[in-house]
Amino acid sequence: MTAEEITASYEKILQNMREYPNDIPIVDGNVSEAFRAFIKLLFTPEEAEVAQYLTVKPQSSNRIAKKIGKSKEEVKELLEKMTNSGIIQDIGGYSYFLAMAHLLNMGFKNSKTFQRLGKKGAELYHQFFIEEKYYKRYESSDAGTPITRIVPIDTSIDHKSKISNAEEIHGILDTCKGPIVVTDCPCRNRTETLGIRECKDKFPISETCFQVGLFGEYFLRRGEGREISLAEAHNLVKKLSKKGLVFTVANSKSPIHQVICSCCACCCALLRGMTRFEDKNENCTAKSNYIAKVNRHLCTGCALCAKRCPFNAITIIKEKSIVNLKKCYGCGICAACCPVDAIKLHRKEQSYIYPDTVQLLEKIYKENRRSD
Repeated sequence: MTAEEITASYEKILQNMREYPNDIPIVDGNVSEAFRAFIKLLFTPEEAEVAQYLTVKPQSSNRIAKKIGKSKEEVKELLEKMTNSGIIQDIGGYSYFLAMAHLLNMGFKNSKTFQRLGKKGAELYHQFFIEEKYYKRYESSDAGTPITRIVPIDTSIDHKSKISNAEEIHGILDTCKGPIVVTDCPCRNRTETLGIRECKDKFPISETCFQVGLFGEYFLRRGEGREISLAEAHNLVKKLSKKGLVFTVANSKSPIHQVICSCCACCCALLRGMTRFEDKNENCTAKSNYIAKVNRHLCTGCALCAKRCPFNAITIIKEKSIVNLKKCYGCGICAACCPVDAIKLHRKEQSYIYPDTVQLLEKIYKENRRSD
């Protein structure tokens, strides 16, 4: 291939990726140079020659082979190699597609992809995601529709409150499609790689990110992650909640999930939009339909809840915990850590949950394109 052909291949990949609902990092109307360099770290020129024919919608290997003008056997082999490296996504080994948003995290929870990115990839990510503020479109649409939502754990919810499977982490595990595969947390892995992780002594990196359904199958076929039973998943959730991690999923009621995240306020690509960055994104993730309330008769003023709250929604006044309801995201970390059960989540409808991810992503796509 000539230098011009190689450049054209990468540019075609970037243009095809722009069809994702949350787009790709754009600066002043142009593709971010940091993101362009990130993509070049992921795809070799030979891989880019093939990947340029992939779109965000799945296509069979036969169809891709016809586009390229090569034999289906040769193209199938190339596609499988790229899928095994974690740089493209497949569905059961039958169809393949570009996964822009997926790549931002895959590179730091798939060992093969991480070998390609390394520290340079983490530095480029920091540039386009944080410095150039792509985190806003990654977390929500331009109109403020969150892509994900917070789900609390049942023990943090008042027993009189309505609890649905779609709005509580154990219920989601019970109804989601398996397999359940645990991998490293990509967000804590990135900050660890850059030497800026704040939670070294608090939260683990390994086996804190849940891949389920098609994503779970993807990881298993590639020899990545570890499959766990439903009982093990429930026990791990209890353990992680006690440590103070927040659970997030796609903002839909559908039991068909791909990833269940265990998030911290200092590293998470979602929560940091509200907890760390100067230019806040209040829609970094949708609030749960619960708010924290304190039983002042039980509260001893130990302040553990205030220290653990990721959103700084709790203060101690006259030796009692006080919750700022405007700041509360309803994650339940305060209730999970309270030694005297003085704080619980109570039902309050404050966020809309979409019926399925298709409707959610269609809405985000339309809202983002209005301002382009």
